[in-house]
This record gives sequence, structure tokens and C-alpha cells, in this order.
Amino acid sequence: MWSSIKSVKLSLICTRCVIVLVVACAVGLPKMMDRYLEYADIYSNMMQADPLMVILYVCCIPAMVALICLDRLLANIKREEIFTDKNVKLLRIISWCCFAVSIIFACAGKYYLLFIAAAIAAAFIGLILRVVKNVIERAKEIKSENDFTI
Repeated sequence: MWSSIKSVKLSLICTRCVIVLVVACAVGLPKMMDRYLEYADIYSNMMQADPLMVILYVCCIPAMVALICLDRLLANIKREEIFTDKNVKLLRIISWCCFAVSIIFACAGKYYLLFIAAAIAAAFIGLILRVVKNVIERAKEIKSENDFTI
């Protein structure tokens, strides 16, 4: 039977797999870019690989920070440490990473219009995470008040 513990474990496994995938993609990005341009012959005159590679490499930094924070957050949840200052801080960092990626993609919209949609999506995810962070922060305060009440 499926339980919340199994769900957290699955989320941890998926997060760690994505961390490995991001590292592998960052290492293999030049080769992937060559293959992409090879298949995109029609657009190859208009497309420039260098700006796209720079954009993707710069996005790897906040993505890795967010993934590492997510891994720590899930580890805390697995230890049943939910309403803590650490988790509020981790959610704050993850949300700011989403906003950083959103800004990078918004600036990259100059080169590739599709990045504007990605920027909006990243900003929306960052906003949702801010709301969740605020909920956890308030729940932590209520829990703290209840702990002092006899």
C-alpha cells in the first residue's frame, strides 16, 4: 500500500536522478547542441549555438542550487522535520532560484521567443513556492505557540 513515507522516498530518488541528469546534460551540452543544429538545418542560418549554450549553462547554476535545496527539504520531511526554520529557508532559496531562471529566460527571449513562455512558467512556479513558504512559515509560528501552551 502506498504511504506518505514511500512518496517522500520516491521524490528523493527522482530529485537525485534529476541532479544527475542536469550534470550529464551540462557535460554533454556541446555535443547535444551540435546534434540539435544538425537536425535543425532549416533554422541553422538563424540560430546561433553560442548564446543558447551560455543561457543553458547559466540556468544550470540556479537549477542545481534549487535541486540541492529540494533534496535537503525532502530529507527533512523524511525525518519528520516539517515546520522548521530550515525548511522555510530552503523553500525561500528554491523560489528565488525559480525567479533567477525566470529573469535569465526573460532576457534570453531576445534570442529565442520560446524562452518568454519558460520565463512566465518559472516565475509562476516561484510565486507558488513563495505562497507555500508563507504557509509553512505561519504553520511553524502556530506550532511554536502551541508548544508553549499547556
